[in-house]
Amino acid sequence: MTYADANPFELQGKGLIGLLETTGTYDVDRYPWAYQCWKRQQQIHWMGEEVPLGEDIKDWQSDILTVNERNLLTQIFRFFTQSDVEVSDNYFKRYIPIFQPLEVQMMMAAFTNIETVHIDAYALLLKTLGMPKSEFEVFRDYAAMRAKADYMKSFGTNTCADVARTLAMFGAFTEGMSLFASFAMLMNFPRHNKMKGMGQIVSWSVRDESLHCESILKLYHAWAEETGAVTKSVGDDIIEVAKTMVSLEDKFVEVAFELGDVEGMTPQDIQNYVRYIADWRLTQLNLTPIYGYFTGGPGDYQQKQSHPLSWLSAMLNGVEHANFFEARATEYSKAAMRGSWHGEEGTWALFDAQKKKVA
Repeated sequence: MTYADANPFELQGKGLIGLLETTGTYDVDRYPWAYQCWKRQQQIHWMGEEVPLGEDIKDWQSDILTVNERNLLTQIFRFFTQSDVEVSDNYFKRYIPIFQPLEVQMMMAAFTNIETVHIDAYALLLKTLGMPKSEFEVFRDYAAMRAKADYMKSFGTNTCADVARTLAMFGAFTEGMSLFASFAMLMNFPRHNKMKGMGQIVSWSVRDESLHCESILKLYHAWAEETGAVTKSVGDDIIEVAKTMVSLEDKFVEVAFELGDVEGMTPQDIQNYVRYIADWRLTQLNLTPIYGYFTGGPGDYQQKQSHPLSWLSAMLNGVEHANFFEARATEYSKAAMRGSWHGEEGTWALFDAQKKKVA
């Protein structure tokens, strides 16, 4: 049975679809992967103020950046913050009202919270570089940027099929592709020893968005299985979404490179990367790749062309490369402590021993 055309809100509380039901108590065992994603996000929390930006100010104000490079950065910055505003808004207004299991809501809450950290960190970077607040609205003056924002706003949750399309659009092709195109353009700078603080912010953001993409794709497949909403027609719609997002990204890249190439990177490089990512995400959605980087079908996908940005793959693989300012890893994890509460070496034993010393 398929619920593709059913209104998900009208199905809540009917006991038909697990993702639309809450137990009303503490229960995080129905979708354990969602709980693990929530925990992982909490463990890798960060704030923009933790990143030193002094060298970035020097780079921005000196001749180390060419006119082309400074313009490219400015264009990306103009829409980058807005992209995460749209993503955060999506979690709040579309996802959280629909998905009812506690562990899924915890995951969503953690993700939207870190999106606010991204927004604040990018805004802090721009303000530190001396950009006026008005720059946060300039994206509306560029058709390529405005079109991206308008397209994101066009997705809804009126039917279970709509929910599937929205999960794919935001999970695979916004957080999973569009943002990664901007990440790629930005990471080209620290690899040439420029804007290293910005590079640290981006590397932490990449780690977050990778987690979000992976998690939302899991949710997409769980939703598809429970609702039967991803029919052949809906799958075809999602492939069209991929094509539209690639087209929108092409136009954005053209605006970013409007003054020409920069050291180590051309607009064609990024447009090729966008197509590689789009194909990869389509395979993760169990749909047909369309740009020639992958071929085959579910269970039998094969990569036919290599990663178009080998340097980026090396920098971001696993997101554990050396911090730009010191020899600590970017695998920043306040809460990922190891140890035990119980036993002679456990936390409680150490606590009791400390109390005896004080006494």
